[in-house]
Amino acid sequence: MDSTDKKITFNRYGFCDYCQNFDNRIKNKIKNHNMTSIKLSKLSDKIKSKNKSKYDCLICISGGVDSSFLAHYIKTELKLNPLVLHVDTGWNSVNSVNNIEKIVDGLELDLITIVIHWREMRDLQLSFFQAQHPNLDIPQDHAIFASLYNYAAKNKIKYIFTGGNFSTECIREPLEWAYHASDLKHIKEIHKKFGKEKLEKFPLCDIFKYKIFYRYFKGIKVIQPLNEIEFNKKKIMNYFKKNMAGLNMKTNIMSQDSQNFMKVFGY
Repeated sequence: MDSTDKKITFNRYGFCDYCQNFDNRIKNKIKNHNMTSIKLSKLSDKIKSKNKSKYDCLICISGGVDSSFLAHYIKTELKLNPLVLHVDTGWNSVNSVNNIEKIVDGLELDLITIVIHWREMRDLQLSFFQAQHPNLDIPQDHAIFASLYNYAAKNKIKYIFTGGNFSTECIREPLEWAYHASDLKHIKEIHKKFGKEKLEKFPLCDIFKYKIFYRYFKGIKVIQPLNEIEFNKKKIMNYFKKNMAGLNMKTNIMSQDSQNFMKVFGY
């Protein structure tokens, strides 16, 4: 960390507020996995006892390690029956699509795929490139989570399980480096300046709807179970290779991403 974060602070021992945040809020949580996993079992029992529909919860799957293991854990360990949602933003790799099929078939789960309108997706993505925005993941992240929350609200599903976790993807970035993907006003402002297509079919969900309306009025709860158990990415990848034939878990699919990147620019 350096002074590009203008609000960074240090204590008298020289530790920045990022390290302090980890020590105070995350470190102990990681150590207490055996205790917190019991909470998940109790939550699972609560969901099953109250649920009256076919599906106990909704999960989003990308075909990567985190979301694939999430599906496996919820089905085999928590004994829940989730509806699996995949959001195709136009950036899928062959490996990820294959993994989704293997996971869904292997666990006997139902899958819903939402395909984002490509011309609108491409136009919004280009808008962020042209704005020289430091966080180019915002258009895709917003499409995925807006689709997830909107689907849950529309179909009256009260529990959303996500693969977000401290172990593999928790990055606390200063706002000078990145920005929140849920800020719809921010997205619309960039698209208004650089975009050419109308966002008529692109899924949208602003902070008020996500943080307040869906949670307090619709009663939707978002849960990150991978924070409550030991989650070692290398062990999980080895487990999938041994136990689920056909899965191709890779941490680097840059060649496929590069092809999709070129597709955005029309090459």
